[in-house]
Parts: sequence; C-alpha cells; structure tokens
Amino acid sequence: MSGWKSCSLTSLHHTRQLLAQVRAAGRDPAVALKGSEITTEMLADLTRKIKIVDEYVVYRNVNAMFPNRNITLEIGLNARVSVYGLLGYALLTANTLRDALKVASEFPALIANGFNLTLEEREGKGRLIFGGYSGATDLKISYAELAVASFKRSCSDILEKDFPLEEVTFEGSVFASHVSCCEDYLQCRVSYNQPRNMMIFDAALLDEPLPMRDAVSHHEVTEACRRQNREYAAEREWLHKVKAILEKDLQSPAPLEEVADQMHCSARTLRRQLGVFKTSYRHLLDEVRFEKAKIMLKEGKLHTDQIAEKLGFCDGAGFRRAFQRWSGLAPGAYKA
Repeated sequence: MSGWKSCSLTSLHHTRQLLAQVRAAGRDPAVALKGSEITTEMLADLTRKIKIVDEYVVYRNVNAMFPNRNITLEIGLNARVSVYGLLGYALLTANTLRDALKVASEFPALIANGFNLTLEEREGKGRLIFGGYSGATDLKISYAELAVASFKRSCSDILEKDFPLEEVTFEGSVFASHVSCCEDYLQCRVSYNQPRNMMIFDAALLDEPLPMRDAVSHHEVTEACRRQNREYAAEREWLHKVKAILEKDLQSPAPLEEVADQMHCSARTLRRQLGVFKTSYRHLLDEVRFEKAKIMLKEGKLHTDQIAEKLGFCDGAGFRRAFQRWSGLAPGAYKA
C-alpha cells in the first residue's frame, strides 16, 4: 500500500474471479495464492473479508502466471454491477446515469478499487476520472485498467445496453503490444503515459432515464450505503492510529500492551478489535515494516542489512526472508 488510506479489508470478489481464471486455464490455484494468507477454504466462505494486501499478492501472482493476457481487463469486463452489493442496487435505481455516477463517486470505499471518482463534462463529452489512487504502487496500472473495465460493464448493466467508450487514457507506461490488447478489449482508442486515468464517452448518455429507476428504493439503499461507508471510514481511522503508534519506533516497536494504553483500551480489547478487522498486532507491524522497507529500497540509500536494522530485524537474512514472504520478491529484485 502506498499509505494508510487503503481500506484494510475487502471482499473476496476479485480474488475469486482471479482464481476462476486460473482454474479455467488448468493451472494450480495454490500458485496464485502463494505468499498470501488466503486459503482455498476461505474462498468458499462468502461472508469472509480479506486483507487488501493479500489481494495484491494474488494479483501479482496471476499477472506473472499469464504475462500474455490482461487478466484485470478480463475480470473487469465480466464484473456485473451486482458485485457492488448495496451500492450496485443504488446505481441501478438512480434516475439517470449522471445520478448513478454521482452516487458512485460519493462512496469510493464501497467500490474498493483504490481510486476516487470524478465526473467532468465538456464539449459534449463525459469524462469519468479515476484519481487519488491509494493502493499498491506497482499495481496502479492494473487497478486502473480494472476500474475502467468494470465501470464500462457496470454502466452497460445500468443502461441495459452497451456503454460505448470513445477513448481511454491511463497513467504509466506499458509495451505497445499491451496497448493493442487493451484497445481490443475496450473497443476504443487507448493511450498511456497520460496525466489522468480517464474514460471518455458521449455526454448525452448521462441524462438518459435508467430502466430500473425507482426514487423510493434509491433513497433507501443510498442511505444504507452511507451507513456502510461510515463504518469503513471508522475502521480505516482506527487502524491508522494503531499503525501510527507502531511506526514511531520500528527498531523497538511498542508492545501490544503499550499500544493498547495509547489507544485508551485494555490489551484484551485491542486484540478483540483487531480480530474483528481480521488482523492482529503482528500483521499490522508487518504491514508497517513492509511499507517502510519498500520506501527505503526504492530510495537506494541504505544496504539491506542497514534497512533490516532500522526495521528491528536481528539480521539481514531475517529481513530478506520476511520481505520475500510479504512481496514474493527478494529485496534486491524489488529494488531493481
């Protein structure tokens, strides 16, 4: 993660879709799950929430398994609007597509693709912009492609007809063959190395009445989304405080009891609350160390052993094993 803004928990939807692609190709799902804490048994529990960092691990693994395919576009274009749960129903029952996109922009945490949404309209063109990314830096292009593809499909569902795009722009650079692949999937002009991640379409579509519009249902379900969004925001803020305490001194991190004292609760309450969020003291400490490690490796000012010392590891070997577990890469490979 690039910061603490990312929602720490997410649904199994994307991971299940990734694993479905792996199985369809006759490949071993265990390879896709390697390095994450996700098990095949967990995937069968439809109520399960997973840590977003584990979803990142699976994305990296699957991208590596299929270097000649664009898995994120594939699952995005197959993602019906129903994957957004209550929010999906709020989008369907809005009066117009403009109203639906306004609701989507209000609750980015419920969309869980790491972006904030902004709708602009100029010279007869609608522009849906995906900005403020808060996820894993190395997956920014993948998640931008996922966001565009899934919104193309969702808008098609909402309108009950194809939602044609005129142009799509992405930040970041890719190979020319990748651009061609994306144009085939999205059926429009695609360009990279652009200032914004953006989908461009005919603005006339924004004010078309939606087939499933219902003012009463829309109001009720939007209020439910607002409550759900507040819960997610409260979770992120609470976890942010815990991580901020741990971040103060990674060479000698505050023990759980001291963290609990600073959070104005008992150690037992802290453990219980972390369990509610499907995490633990050890997992949060690993996340903080992983984030700091990535920053220091990218800066390139310190040797691996020096980074290990600053992060509280006994030696460089212990840090290298931990980093391999966190990222699936050796520190040297990530640095390169």
